[in-house]
Amino acid sequence: MKISFFNDTYHPYVSGVITSMERFATSLKEDGHDVIMVVPGHLAAQVRTSRSSDVYELISIPVPGFDGMRIGMPIMTDGHVRISDTLGEGIDIVHAHSPFVVGRMGARLAQKRDLPLVFTCHSIYPNYSDYVPLVSELAGDVIREYVVDYCSLCDLILAPSNYVRSVLWEWGVSRDIKVLPSGIEIDTLDRARREMEESGDGLRRSLEDRMGIDPGGKILLFVGRLDHRKNIDFLFEVLRNLPLKERVDLVIVGEGPARSQLVEAAFDKGVSRRVHFAGKQPFNVVARWYAASDAFCFPSTVETQGLVLVEAMAAGLPVVALNSPTSDEMIEDGVNGFLSGPDAREFAGKVHAILDDSELAKGVREKGLKKASNFSNRSLTLELVGHYERIIADTRARKARGGSPGIRG
Repeated sequence: MKISFFNDTYHPYVSGVITSMERFATSLKEDGHDVIMVVPGHLAAQVRTSRSSDVYELISIPVPGFDGMRIGMPIMTDGHVRISDTLGEGIDIVHAHSPFVVGRMGARLAQKRDLPLVFTCHSIYPNYSDYVPLVSELAGDVIREYVVDYCSLCDLILAPSNYVRSVLWEWGVSRDIKVLPSGIEIDTLDRARREMEESGDGLRRSLEDRMGIDPGGKILLFVGRLDHRKNIDFLFEVLRNLPLKERVDLVIVGEGPARSQLVEAAFDKGVSRRVHFAGKQPFNVVARWYAASDAFCFPSTVETQGLVLVEAMAAGLPVVALNSPTSDEMIEDGVNGFLSGPDAREFAGKVHAILDDSELAKGVREKGLKKASNFSNRSLTLELVGHYERIIADTRARKARGGSPGIRG
């Protein structure tokens, strides 16, 4: 099978969407499928090869305020035309991971060549309308209508969670919507967990040394993009409300535009000596942080899946998260993790329960490992291929009946 992925962001920008797309592409390629990624590039349209796919880079422009983010130019240059003509050869299915400039290019290709079109709605896009100055409320309405219109072009919409599917239904999307979460590198996480168990304190000590953390205390962990929407500074209040029978440090793994504000906020809250910014790390190092920490703290309420929650569970790390539609879907409070309301003292109490009760932590870890086993990237890729095969078969059946190109459903 030859699959083309279209997305409106790509490296060096870091996001869960890019991670999800690349993990699926890698697994698809390992299973013998060909994958083409069409993404924003830099100054000239070009084609290159990555570990997971052929990458068709489009001319793009930087997005102010988003370090590393570029978006494809809404123009068809000669380079774009050549890429569009080339990548269409032999394609079986078009899969858009965003609905905007590059995603729209994918929809045009699908319509032009009468190919099935799949769209993964990774985000609740109107939630980001406040990035549009002065017209955020209007922008949110326009974006919602745009997404609904884009969905009407698709043969299948994939949602990373039941929450996203319910939102799309509320908006009036009537196309077929299936829930397909993004997968995790479960083998890497399991290997880090076993390495931690076998090394005694060796792995943890090496990580503590790297960050200048004194041994003998507890480590809380956050992993994610440093964005004001993630509510990361809430964790500084949590630190202030933890009983200090022993030292508790917070390690923040990730990069993003809010880093300088977070550094300042930690200082203002009086916890800067206990907050450590590890920056962007390769995933094998992130996996070790998961395995070596004592609790994973998740203060965000804007996620559409919360992939890091499952990654933490897969590494054997107990999770405490703020209540949100996504966290509530992933976590059964007191069973495979803990949920908290927006009060920092309540959240701190849940964290303290894990740090103070090894038997409680052990039970939560075991249930978390069982939950995480459902999110193997390998098994979810097989599910994705099943969706592809069904949609391709439906398209061929329509063509055999003499159906018109571009008419979906």
